[in-house]
Amino acid sequence: MWNFLARNKQAAAMLGLLSVAAVVTIILTTKGVSHALANHGMDETEDISPAAHIFSTYNLPANDKFMPSIGNGHIATNIFSDTVYINGLYSGPAGHSHRARIPAWANIRLNSTLTHHPYSPVYSLDTREGVFKVRVDRDRSVVTQRIYAHKFYTRAIVNQIQVDSKTHYDPNFVNKEIWIAIKLMPGEASKDIDFNDPIPEIIGGRTIWHSCGKTRESEDLTYQPLPVDVCAYWTSAPDHLVVPQHGSRVFTFAMTADKNKTTAKEELVKVLQEDGEVLFQKHVEEWRKLYDQGGIDIEGNLDLAKTVNGIWYYFLSSLPSEESHYPLDKYYGLSPTGLARGGTFEDYEGHNFWDTETWMFPPILLLYPRYANELLQYRLDKAYVAAELAKTTGHKGYRFPWESAYTGVEVTQPCCPDVATYEQHVSGCISFAVRQYLATTRDEEWLKHGGCDIVTNIADFWASRAVINYNTGLYDISNVMGPDEDHRNVNNSAFTNVVAGYSLYLAQYVACLCKSYYMAKEPDHWADIAWSLALPYDSEHDYHPQFTGYTRGEEIKQADVVLLGFPLQYTMNSSTRQNDLDYYESVTRSSGPAMTWSMHTIGHLQMDDGKADISFNKSYEGFVREPFKVWSELRRPDIGATNFFTGMGGFLQTLIFGYAGISIHLDRLEINDARLPPNVNKFTIRGIKYLGSNLTLEIQPNSTKLSVISVDDSWPLVLHDTKYNIVLAPGITALLPGRGPFTIHSDPWKSCKLPADVIGQNYLRPILT
Repeated sequence: MWNFLARNKQAAAMLGLLSVAAVVTIILTTKGVSHALANHGMDETEDISPAAHIFSTYNLPANDKFMPSIGNGHIATNIFSDTVYINGLYSGPAGHSHRARIPAWANIRLNSTLTHHPYSPVYSLDTREGVFKVRVDRDRSVVTQRIYAHKFYTRAIVNQIQVDSKTHYDPNFVNKEIWIAIKLMPGEASKDIDFNDPIPEIIGGRTIWHSCGKTRESEDLTYQPLPVDVCAYWTSAPDHLVVPQHGSRVFTFAMTADKNKTTAKEELVKVLQEDGEVLFQKHVEEWRKLYDQGGIDIEGNLDLAKTVNGIWYYFLSSLPSEESHYPLDKYYGLSPTGLARGGTFEDYEGHNFWDTETWMFPPILLLYPRYANELLQYRLDKAYVAAELAKTTGHKGYRFPWESAYTGVEVTQPCCPDVATYEQHVSGCISFAVRQYLATTRDEEWLKHGGCDIVTNIADFWASRAVINYNTGLYDISNVMGPDEDHRNVNNSAFTNVVAGYSLYLAQYVACLCKSYYMAKEPDHWADIAWSLALPYDSEHDYHPQFTGYTRGEEIKQADVVLLGFPLQYTMNSSTRQNDLDYYESVTRSSGPAMTWSMHTIGHLQMDDGKADISFNKSYEGFVREPFKVWSELRRPDIGATNFFTGMGGFLQTLIFGYAGISIHLDRLEINDARLPPNVNKFTIRGIKYLGSNLTLEIQPNSTKLSVISVDDSWPLVLHDTKYNIVLAPGITALLPGRGPFTIHSDPWKSCKLPADVIGQNYLRPILT
């Protein structure tokens, strides 16, 4: 704490103009300084770790919603929470479906962290090892608690307490054991699952408890006629642990949960059979495999490096393990607050939105394409429900709901019927994610096993939504809502029409890719509609009105038209792009969500107008909560979602697609005008996956280098460095001179013609420059 005050020269004044002696007195009274700092608006939860991958603090957040989470894609919880969630477990009818709460029978607390003690616990989140640690330095021992959702034994949350006695001799404690008081705090019974009374049994000499139950309400009786079974097993916890005076011991407690009783039981038995340290190292090994596959390394800006490491940690905690002791269940998607949250309306109830495909998907795709496949598979699994939604609303093809969960039906709350009715662009966003996936993987097997179908059926939906306007000669898409939810039931939303047009063009392209095994219907008809979709454009102000009838000066909620420039990369005059950026920046309300300014950052970087760094700082400052880098949806921490993955995904995109200058196209990967983020000395993106190859991009003040780790022989790559073509091979490091653009490409895929991607060709367009 002294170091904290030393780094904050105004601390004494903020403590009420106390004397130095008084300040020191308060510090020595342990808790006094925390309360004094809190009362004067200072941060009592400072991250004290100098390591970029470790977040440490002496004081936990005053609001426990800013505690970090642990998870492995199957099971997750917030640290010291009384709630556990598992993937795909929901309760409640469609409008009230939410993640089903399981009591946290693994939530064990050290008493020294619950009451006033003369010790000062240190709390740490290690993002490389995927573990939360508590270290308490006591008179006679050092106690270290490790809490983690096991990345190999994926049904298990593990709580280990290691007690190391100190070796110094104290005659007052000769032959006296060390006692460590603990408390199991699972919280109240679940209101979502009818668990039976816990049943004890002895397994391997230990008392094990288990309880099974069923979710209380089905999401939709058509697609879920029966409730879902779930079982939990957990170890009994005593009131205190006992260690000999000069001994050392690791105590392992665990909880498992699964929809299958046998799996939950056998997983717990296996966990308890492992040596405590071996059990932990198996978990750490799986996390290290993930970090070896890819990552973003920042040097020179510790705060930024920590923010980035925190994002990847939280993402990977909510995504499935690559290897597991038992086969994994189907994956049910990545919601806006991850797997550890979602029991409440504020945290979006664990539902899937456009947030997944538009905001989180692109950075995951580039570094972890396997997980991108998992996210698309969730949509494929629910495609038959999307077909029914299109049919019941009078349309063709697949219409995906605004919010979906276990069954894939529309699960938006009754509070918000307009978003469920009008915000149909989610289907286009799914198609755009497919476009990016195909561009970077050329995954033929995925196309054969549903990919062709989902692309063409989304196109059929948009074709049935587009209606010819005989006054303009263009197709209108009416009664929609764009990303700006302050304006609903509008016609020809610029974002919606472009993403719909892209869906139609992609179907024409995919029809060619799939023609040997999939019969598409009139592929050129899709492109004809896309070509003639209306796209609002104001020639006087050279910008895109947000929708037909939009009045200049009207305030908007968040980035909408700006998304045409990125991520959609819609071709337009540079002056139009600049005007879109400048104008909508001036009318976006300050209370909007985090990801808006990420897209403005990328736009300003691409326009090179000198405004990028300001937008970049706005995209994360005020949204990241210390000390564990938990994101708020809004700058006000008391409202909105907590640990907002959507904002995190947008922020990663500013680094990958903004400062690093990477862009994904159907026929190439492009690097253009790579530069360093603010106050950064070196910026490295490891493990870029493109057509099976593994690449690393390293950016320094005076150089940009591309290193080739491996290449897939099926898709040989050529780098064009603006002058020469360089065949990429493992071990090559290419210096990228100047600003680019530098392109990486392979042979054409099946010689299929690339889509035109021109929307609204009949309106008066400015000459492209």
